[in-house]
Amino acid sequence: MITKKKYLLLILSLFVFACSESNNNIINPDTDETVVNNTELKAETTLYGVITDTQNKGVSDIVVTDGFSCVKTDQNGVYQLVRNKKAKFVYYSTPSDCKIIVDEDNYPKFFEKLISKDKKIRQDFKVEKQSIENEFALFCVADPQCRNSSEVNRYKGETIPDINRMTAQYQNVYAITLGDIIFDSPELWSDMKASMAKQSLPFFQTIGNHDHLETAANDEKSVENFQDLFGPTDYSFNRGNVHIISMDNVIYTGKQQYSGGFTASQWKWLQEDLSYVSKDKMVILCTHMPFRTGGTSDHQAYYREVLDLLSTFAEAHLMIGHTHYQINYLHSVNGKTVYEHVHGAACGAWWNSDLCADGAPNGYGIYEIKGNTMKSWYYKATSLPADFQIRAYDASKAFGPTNKYTYVFGAPVNLSLAGDGWIVANIWNADNRWTVKLYQDGTEVGNMTPVSSRDYWALYHHLEELGKAKGSNFDKSTNHFYKGQLTGKASEANFKIEARDPFGNVYTTSELK
Repeated sequence: MITKKKYLLLILSLFVFACSESNNNIINPDTDETVVNNTELKAETTLYGVITDTQNKGVSDIVVTDGFSCVKTDQNGVYQLVRNKKAKFVYYSTPSDCKIIVDEDNYPKFFEKLISKDKKIRQDFKVEKQSIENEFALFCVADPQCRNSSEVNRYKGETIPDINRMTAQYQNVYAITLGDIIFDSPELWSDMKASMAKQSLPFFQTIGNHDHLETAANDEKSVENFQDLFGPTDYSFNRGNVHIISMDNVIYTGKQQYSGGFTASQWKWLQEDLSYVSKDKMVILCTHMPFRTGGTSDHQAYYREVLDLLSTFAEAHLMIGHTHYQINYLHSVNGKTVYEHVHGAACGAWWNSDLCADGAPNGYGIYEIKGNTMKSWYYKATSLPADFQIRAYDASKAFGPTNKYTYVFGAPVNLSLAGDGWIVANIWNADNRWTVKLYQDGTEVGNMTPVSSRDYWALYHHLEELGKAKGSNFDKSTNHFYKGQLTGKASEANFKIEARDPFGNVYTTSELK
């Protein structure tokens, strides 16, 4: 017999189901449900659900997480978790043979927020099968870092249209920011989200130090604005034969106070997430702060442990922002190379110019992936041709006045540029696997030698023309410069610089700045 109380509870549960059906959310307070889609629930289970395809058939082997532990769906598409008391989301790692589900704004929607405090929560998801994309492109956009509406307009008017133009060249393409979407300006969150909505490709998001709310009481509170708009800060998805992870590696300790690294619970989550990934896959880890300058002796940061783990896969790459200059760093780990790509910023030198702190243009990275390896990658300068990869200088030329600084490449003793004919090239995506040759009058002079240097033309522009302070973040020395010597004066020479990357792409210039 159905009592009045049971009848009212039944009506209430049907109402909740009807209201939440559009987002696949089914909440069962104090449910006595013991079997779901032919799977018996464990006594300890507190968070569970079914992942089905468009034919309402359960999909197995999809990794589901609450951000603290991970499980796979069983043969019936059912997952079961013991919800961590701090968990704010439940979400899945999109398999390679499933589409990236997006919302009405074309943002990835692989998660649901856990707002119920009930003892048991059921959360179902629906996926759509597709053929596996053996080739795809990943656009990595570091540091939009907008602090006002004028800078948002530059991002919307310069960076986003350039990305859309480049997207047209690829069949399968995805974008991910690498943090510092805003610049300590939470009132801009909605504008920045809107700037990347409804574009020609979906944008995944990574959180940066300036995206943490600086007035928050603790690390957990500091990420709430980001989570409200974009979802979890630590998540993964799969495309082709590649597993892509985005993580928060900013440990916030107070206003403008933070360190780089991961917490113990994040390290545990990463290990569990990667335990379901085949070792023959490429792994791409996207974070905001660099690995290259820390973590080797700091156990709490877990950088050493993460690099060790990444080295066990067929190929591994770190996608990094934060620095506002472009550099590639190659970690040698357990006989393997883990590539760390530190990206020049979309905002360059904080929207003060169209240059980054190292003289590289404002821009972003484009990675062309085939199977489990990189087919090619390059740094795309905003609003400039894709093959614009070099800027060359006469080393004897002084840029502007010298009352504050000596703006000439030939002045620093460490470059050893005594005599005529020296030429310096800033090749922003170069590393030690590149070959850079110098030609004069059609004849090869020889290989240009890599050196560390400032870009004195960019430095003059920032310090003198824009009035920035010497020794500031605009005053950066990096290692992607090359020197070579011509016969006679460089300004009068008929020369060509030919830079060849590891993939066989050749970039040239015959012009001096």
